[in-house]
Amino acid sequence: MAGLNSPSKLPPPSVGKLLTVLSIDGGGIKGLIPAVVLHCLEGELKKLDGEQARIADYFDVVAGTSTGGLIAAMLGAPDANTNNPRPKYNTDDIKNFYINDGPIIFTPPDNYDWTTPGPKYDGKFLHEIVKEELGSTRLVQALTNLVIPTFDILRLSPVIFSKFKAQEDEFKYLNGLLSDISISTSAAPTYLPAHCFTSEDGNTEFNMIDGGAAAELYPMMDRADDCSNILLLSLGCGVQPPVSAPGWTVSTVNQFSQMGWMIQLETKRSPILESIGAASTDIVDYYAYSVFKARNAERNYLRVQTDALTPDMDKMDNADPVNLQNLVDIANKMIDGNVKKINPVTFQLEPMDDTTTYKQELIRYAKILSDERKGRIAKLGSKKY
Repeated sequence: MAGLNSPSKLPPPSVGKLLTVLSIDGGGIKGLIPAVVLHCLEGELKKLDGEQARIADYFDVVAGTSTGGLIAAMLGAPDANTNNPRPKYNTDDIKNFYINDGPIIFTPPDNYDWTTPGPKYDGKFLHEIVKEELGSTRLVQALTNLVIPTFDILRLSPVIFSKFKAQEDEFKYLNGLLSDISISTSAAPTYLPAHCFTSEDGNTEFNMIDGGAAAELYPMMDRADDCSNILLLSLGCGVQPPVSAPGWTVSTVNQFSQMGWMIQLETKRSPILESIGAASTDIVDYYAYSVFKARNAERNYLRVQTDALTPDMDKMDNADPVNLQNLVDIANKMIDGNVKKINPVTFQLEPMDDTTTYKQELIRYAKILSDERKGRIAKLGSKKY
């Protein structure tokens, strides 16, 4: 159908009306939630443009951190076995990765407690399957502009693996293997091991952990005059309802030692990691929403997030099959439910109105993305890009 009988690569935004951006949060096994949302969106794109439609055909930038970075890499990875590379994975494949491989990646270790040296999981299976699936594919070979943040623990500095930058001579050292980049951004401290690899020319060594919430696209948005030429879809991995979030009182945290902030042995929870993770997710949403709203482009920003997780569902390593099904169910329920927007005062999610559902918004986004792609191809005609 129109768009996918044309060259598979999305023409540049310079020949279109919009810069299309997909951003995916981190959250370990909870990455199954955005995977379900992407499956819904891809289904709507298929209705418009045929069964070969893939997410990477429509987004100029796909950004993700931690588990979101892994999803981003899978969305952009080309199938090396074809002459005209198409995305290797569809969203069914990504869902199945979490459902089938998640329980192996997060197999509870024997005789482990929080005083045991090293991360909770050895990461061997994750490393094996990522290297096997992504092979020798490098960042610049991705089918869309990937932006995957990581953090270099040796230099104490963020490193953002951007395909756009990696194509420049000055930043060629960023052209790492997609497998190394994916393993790095997934290396959540205390859960999975840090990852070391070298640049393609062997001159730069990276000592990497999870990239947190760092992202390159928000400064770009801040420089925009009105954001009317940016379409942003932001996918969360779910949080607990604020009324039941099991936080800590001031009197409790004031009794924490330095070790106590890192780990509460009785509950096996990390106050510092949980606090930073929750705050960074809210701040990114708040910032993006505020930028679009202030520039009268609120309809160009869609944040898909649920705040209905139970404490067990909110664990980033709970890969029990029952919990995986619960994550799928909660994602589908969210999609059918009303769109929620962040309240800029309370930082809580509140319904946008009484009628608009995430499913309706994803259908609207699919139509915009399809029209944008077709418009670029029609404008470009037979020119190569």
